[in-house]
Amino acid sequence: MHSEQEIEFKNLLTKAEFERFITYFELKPSDFHKQTNYYYDTADQYFKEKKMGFRLRVLSNRNELTLKIPVQDHVMEEKTKLLSNAEREAIIHHLHFPTVPFLEPFADKGPLICIGSMQTNRAKIEMDNGILFLDHSLYSQTEDFEVEYESKDVENGQKFFLHLMKKHSIPIRYTDKKIARLVTYINSLKG
Repeated sequence: MHSEQEIEFKNLLTKAEFERFITYFELKPSDFHKQTNYYYDTADQYFKEKKMGFRLRVLSNRNELTLKIPVQDHVMEEKTKLLSNAEREAIIHHLHFPTVPFLEPFADKGPLICIGSMQTNRAKIEMDNGILFLDHSLYSQTEDFEVEYESKDVENGQKFFLHLMKKHSIPIRYTDKKIARLVTYINSLKG
């Protein structure tokens, strides 16, 4: 199991802005890698109410079960356990989760349900003081584009991110986390 603090800044992009970044960073289609996130919560939305996120991320070479717990603005405590393909399949098809220490405090909150999944094509760009991600996400009948910057500290990360947005004439847009965007979309279908 791995635990770390994640400091991130994100902004939704239009398709044109996303394509400008691809050109600027000279990215090729082979620079993008597919990942699928499955999001889980209790029936009464315990994790959502606590502003936490719980997901299974499936990549071509590994499976990650991750719990994100808010620490402060732009900072999340991220606890991740790598899973075998058999464990991944047991979760996806039977909602059978392996014993994971970071889930034990929530065992009495009720059974977990899958609230949805999202496929993301992601490019990762290593920077001096962090990592920039360009994400094209697909869920249900919609898609979105996002730039995300993971930094080593809040102050410098925010400074860099705001400068990047200004340099590329991209307005700052309030951007929910992927799980929140997915839930908002699902709720919009219910009417």
